[in-house]
Amino acid sequence: MAPPTTPTPPAAAAPSAPVWGLPTLAAALAAWAFALGRRSAVPSEDGVSYLWMAERFAAGDFAAATGTVFPVGYPLLLAPWCALGLGPELAAHLVGALALAATLWPLRTLAHALGGDAAGRAAVLLFAAVPLLPRLAAECYSEPPFLLLMAHGAVAALRGRWALVGLCAAAAFWIRPEGSLLAASYALAAPRAAWRALPPVAVGVLALAALRWACGHGFDPLPIHAFHQQRDDLPEQGRVLANLLATPGPWLEAFALAGVLCLPQLRWRDRLRQPLLLQIALQVAVVATFVVRRRFFLSCAIPVCALAGAQLAALPAAWRRGLLAAALALGAWSGWTGGIDADRAIERDLGLWLRPRVAGGQPLVSDLPRVVWFVGQRPLPPRHHTAAQMQALVAAAAPAFVVVRTRSARAAFAGYERWLRERYAPVELPAALAAAAASRGIAVFARR
Repeated sequence: MAPPTTPTPPAAAAPSAPVWGLPTLAAALAAWAFALGRRSAVPSEDGVSYLWMAERFAAGDFAAATGTVFPVGYPLLLAPWCALGLGPELAAHLVGALALAATLWPLRTLAHALGGDAAGRAAVLLFAAVPLLPRLAAECYSEPPFLLLMAHGAVAALRGRWALVGLCAAAAFWIRPEGSLLAASYALAAPRAAWRALPPVAVGVLALAALRWACGHGFDPLPIHAFHQQRDDLPEQGRVLANLLATPGPWLEAFALAGVLCLPQLRWRDRLRQPLLLQIALQVAVVATFVVRRRFFLSCAIPVCALAGAQLAALPAAWRRGLLAAALALGAWSGWTGGIDADRAIERDLGLWLRPRVAGGQPLVSDLPRVVWFVGQRPLPPRHHTAAQMQALVAAAAPAFVVVRTRSARAAFAGYERWLRERYAPVELPAALAAAAASRGIAVFARR
């Protein structure tokens, strides 16, 4: 069957009545994500790079902020809050929590088009129950605002507003490269109408490249791709078949119940579901060409939760209530017990202890990005360094301090420990810091 000229059906109208408790659910989700953020010991390793970029944007240092391998969209969202005096972690927790809460409204509209009010109610509850989403907001990842844009883009597609679809996809691309797949999925499903979503995406990509070029970094919108291509610490990178075979476990870890419920709704011949299926397929394909991590699958959380809500709405009411209760309980338990280990707080404490000791711009080298950020310096992109790479970094920078993982199998501290000790002496830390650092396998050295 040939694809339709537009995926907009009569059912795409907004819900006829407010979904039960939606503002209450949104407030609860925002409060939960924010509470997890304030409880989290430290941001993620990617997160501290975003926070450093946000600080540089807030200070007007666009050249530094655009000079990292990470996309600039999320730090740009945080920068105004930082400029107003909010700490970057607090800004990230607020933005992440509010973005997750705001996503419930367009998600409800999308799911309602698939299965009515019951689907809308189920979809927003399943989204709130996804185990990883509040934790990503808490750990300063970029997914929450990315998903908000993807949800609004999907709703714009329901209404045939293709320029708006393209604008949402372009804005999402500035946050995560997968944003462009939003417009691509609709253009593949209904090329005669949805092609109009593609030009705004192209403009957005070119604008990002132009911004980096104007800041002195070359006409490249996504330096992170080149960075990943040179990484030798991801042996599974690009092994598409093996990665596809490894997908089910991380998929279920990412979505839990929603990841199962969406599967019966993946119907190619359904004009509403076809672009959602394509979104999921394209996102999974991107993950398979890189490396499989549960977090990466969350880029397709909007179609997954909308389809899962439609499937749940088709079940008897008793089943719906039971499955939703189980999903919410699992999400709450996972959010509270998962996340970054509490003893990672030593990376914050160690960085803050070192901060006055490297005042005046003395360099510090570390394979722990969080320590570097808490010191007040630019963290390296998170990756596992070999012993030779660590030795080269130290030799090139001649830093005042070196902070290393002593138990990392990849960095093989034993491979350069003797070389390091010839040039750097172990630092005697305060008792509490020393005990925590030893427990985590972290050592601090000062230049002799």
